[in-house]
Amino acid sequence: APELNLLEQNAAGFGVGALIITLWMLGLSSLGIPFDLPLVLALPLSLVGGLWWGRIVSKRVRPKTPSPSPTPPPPPAPYGYADWLFLGLLAVLFLFAFLRAGLYPMWAWDAFATWGFKAQVFYERQAVDLSGFEAHNYYPNLVPLLLTYLYLWLGQVNDHLVKLVFPLWGAALLGLLLVILRRVGLNRTQSLGLTAFLALNGLTFVTHLHIAYADMALTYYTLGAAGLIYLWLRDAAPRGTMPLAALFFAGLPWCKFEGPPLAASILLAAGLTLLWLRPPRLARRLASLIWPVAGLLLGYLPWRLFMASRGLETGADHILGFYPQQLLQALPTFFWALINPTLFGVLWPATLAALVLFGKKLVTTPRLFLALFLGGNFAAILLAYAVAPTSPTEFHMYVLATLDRLLLHLTPVAALVLGAGGGALFGERS
Repeated sequence: APELNLLEQNAAGFGVGALIITLWMLGLSSLGIPFDLPLVLALPLSLVGGLWWGRIVSKRVRPKTPSPSPTPPPPPAPYGYADWLFLGLLAVLFLFAFLRAGLYPMWAWDAFATWGFKAQVFYERQAVDLSGFEAHNYYPNLVPLLLTYLYLWLGQVNDHLVKLVFPLWGAALLGLLLVILRRVGLNRTQSLGLTAFLALNGLTFVTHLHIAYADMALTYYTLGAAGLIYLWLRDAAPRGTMPLAALFFAGLPWCKFEGPPLAASILLAAGLTLLWLRPPRLARRLASLIWPVAGLLLGYLPWRLFMASRGLETGADHILGFYPQQLLQALPTFFWALINPTLFGVLWPATLAALVLFGKKLVTTPRLFLALFLGGNFAAILLAYAVAPTSPTEFHMYVLATLDRLLLHLTPVAALVLGAGGGALFGERS
């Protein structure tokens, strides 16, 4: 498979950079070192410099062997009317998102009560200091620390400007989806159309482009982790995919409390797919999954160790017992959310139709991975509601307030299912 192109590098680099910077800031606080912009930048810039120097050295020491002149790639086809239509729709969307993010302060509840609040506290105290308040203090802190990092650049707390990072998360996510779709065999027009389809179906994705929640970032890391594993299963991944996938897996637990279950579901779906399809070098491929496991630990352990050193305890607002009646009560709302055009348009009905149309190929190709991931997470969402410690009078509102976000995390993988369906219609093999 070809190496990472510029769009892939930028789309992946955005999330990898956010991961490295925020974990480094956590490390500084663990050592009792106050935040200072030059110090915060020291490690990321050193890593970039080291990678750049290593690339130069490798090119110099690589033996020069005579080889036939490579055939130059054909020039890209000119953009057609459909390409410009899809690009225009995305441009209008992001014009709205940037204006909506920048002109409004933090207003959504979790934005100013949790993520944004902690970011301001970390900036004022120049450390990950959670003393003296309660704002889900056990939650991971990638998003608050990223906002704190932006405050350091600005030299002040400015919610209007730092909120512009959330449309950037969405742009990086759609860029990543676009290049993954290209690698699975769709042409430029099909990939742009499906990318616009995901972004413009319903209001959930659009809303999270301009509110300071962690869900867009978690959706981005979910796509990166699941998308790269899918490419790897199809033998369509670029060189170095598994180490890169490990960094996306690290972003999942460091981003949000729901990250570790998402990471575990990707690993389980990948392992089951390999065992079912039994490709050549099965044992070696199974062993390669140690990369994402290592990435998961990289994103999970630093925060857990920090919590232990500060005496922070995990809250009881997620799991307290098992309430089977809540599972039954959640089912109608869950199925309504899948078909409610206000939330996700026709994304989920179209995804179901694509899975049905796969027929036998669903269980004889790596598309099985996508189906296992979605099915497993649907079951996990319902199980989560069965253990949610809410009162009977509050439960329905709790489901309504959280279900759209839980489904949002899965939407890019639904787009990959549609991409695989499009590839099948146009003669793509697997």
